[in-house]
Amino acid sequence: MRQAHLVTVLLLLFLAAGAFPAAVHACPGCYGDPDSPMTEGMNMAIVSLLGVTGGVLGGVVLFFMHVRRRTHALNRRFKNMLN
Repeated sequence: MRQAHLVTVLLLLFLAAGAFPAAVHACPGCYGDPDSPMTEGMNMAIVSLLGVTGGVLGGVVLFFMHVRRRTHALNRRFKNMLN
């Protein structure tokens, strides 16, 4: 049942793309002037998105490294207390 629903949605998307071919063309940044302000703006948007994503993922990694370090320190402390 779900697969038939997915096939129907994909078929409708392809039909819509065929009915409105101008809507599926690439943006002017892909086919246009590489030195245009629009292309430069898109490039800066990509760089800023990569920076934000990298910063957030870096923070997540640092958090888990901090948790791991604290866990190892607590385990060592408890092992010393038991011995």
